[in-house]
Amino acid sequence: MSTKPTVATIWLQGCSGCHISLLDLHEGLVDLLGAVDLVAMPLADVKTIPRVDIGIVEGAVANDENLEALEHLRAQCTTLVALGTCACYGGLPSLRNLHRVEDVLRCGYVETASTVDGAVPIHAELPHLLPTVRAVHQVVKVDAMIPGCPPESRTIAEALGALLAGQLPKRHTHNLCVECDRHKDALLKPTRDFVTQDVCAPNELEHIDPDKCFLEQGVMCLGPATAAGCGGRCLLGNMPCRGCMGPTPGALEQGAKMVSALSSILPAGGLMFMEDVVGSGYRYCMATSIIPEALGEEA
Repeated sequence: MSTKPTVATIWLQGCSGCHISLLDLHEGLVDLLGAVDLVAMPLADVKTIPRVDIGIVEGAVANDENLEALEHLRAQCTTLVALGTCACYGGLPSLRNLHRVEDVLRCGYVETASTVDGAVPIHAELPHLLPTVRAVHQVVKVDAMIPGCPPESRTIAEALGALLAGQLPKRHTHNLCVECDRHKDALLKPTRDFVTQDVCAPNELEHIDPDKCFLEQGVMCLGPATAAGCGGRCLLGNMPCRGCMGPTPGALEQGAKMVSALSSILPAGGLMFMEDVVGSGYRYCMATSIIPEALGEEA
């Protein structure tokens, strides 16, 4: 009988990228498998999850099949870990919370340009969409969260190492700007003038200074409203933060925090001309924002 801690993983509504990030441990995966007994995961196609010490769930809760799988894993594990931003905050799947289920289905199966004589599929074996997409902790008790889209492999390894040592994974309490070494000259000078008048997408500029703060160049960057911990991997590629680590702990919500940060940088009218304000501020955290609660389940 093995004395190693037992682990089971599942994925719900998502892209499976978090499991791929786990596999990207490469040689480190051998060390991990030497420390735990991985008894179930989607890649192994285990039908029934036995009692385990640690349960890891990727993806948001979007349909009744997701709900059943999550509740079963919660009942079968001692410690439940939400892996990735979809599990932690709802992620991209939760953007459908802006629309009614029937409208989403009609758009996907009937109104698309490539669809001819489309019809919404109905069958007893097909899972039914829930009224709204939820993050894992909105449905069951979660003991630890590992955000990221996907989380870096080293972050997953560090979190699992902490859990095996009887500790909770470290959560960063500061925003990404604290770890960003780009020059923030204009942002640090008190002035009555706005830093910029426009909000641009990276592809709209011929050149982006790799050493200067994106916001000072008029490029939308969610660093002020996003928790640190990713190592600034997008910034290293001269691309702005898109917010995939979710809000800093204690923040009311990511989108509202970003609007607050921008209020001292550009005129309010500048936000009005952005093509997708909601998609920019809430693409990873709609399920945990105050908007669904304000609109209600049927909105």
